[in-house]
Amino acid sequence: MKGILIGILALLVLSLTGCAELKELRVETSEQKALIDRLHEDNQACTDSLEATREQLRQAGLELQAKEEKVKEQSEAFTRMQQAMKAELESKQVALKELEGKLTLTMVEAILFDSGKAEVKQEGRDALQKVADVLKTIEGQEIVVAGYTDNVQIGERLAKVYPSNWELSAARAISVVKILVADGVNPENISAAGYGEYRPVADNDTTEGRAQNRRMEIILMPVRK
Repeated sequence: MKGILIGILALLVLSLTGCAELKELRVETSEQKALIDRLHEDNQACTDSLEATREQLRQAGLELQAKEEKVKEQSEAFTRMQQAMKAELESKQVALKELEGKLTLTMVEAILFDSGKAEVKQEGRDALQKVADVLKTIEGQEIVVAGYTDNVQIGERLAKVYPSNWELSAARAISVVKILVADGVNPENISAAGYGEYRPVADNDTTEGRAQNRRMEIILMPVRK
């Protein structure tokens, strides 16, 4: 009987020890599962971040390609404009420059207008026809026609039509826009602005300076989004 009791006690001890080991195993398994879950989450986060980075790089590549195409197109426009306006460039009636993503064609007043008038004369129409032939082939570019004057105030007689140099410069810019559109330039891509005497490029105290300030600029730049 005593031997049987000892045997039962031994079995009970073994049983309790097994339960403790099983409980410890279950705890370890639960911790390992939690660790595996966290690793899966971290891996998914890394995968999502990698995909996002790839998409950003793809978008950046597309934007860079678009910019390069616009630069190339503008450079080609510059070359074509040089060829089209060769005679006017040589005679200093126009000037052409490409700077900071903008192509600017500057035309002196004398080639386009008689003094105090906003109607483009025939010589100017002929020159603008050459300009239009280039501009109407260009896409994705914004065209701004800007008029400027010197600081000589409008005379009393002319003031009835153009109260200030602002009105005269704006009217001249609109006249140029109308001719360019009539010659085939897309009206959706072109606008007119008049700056009057307030953006001089030379000294208004000299005859030569005032002549430089009386000008028309045709500015070509990428369309702003």
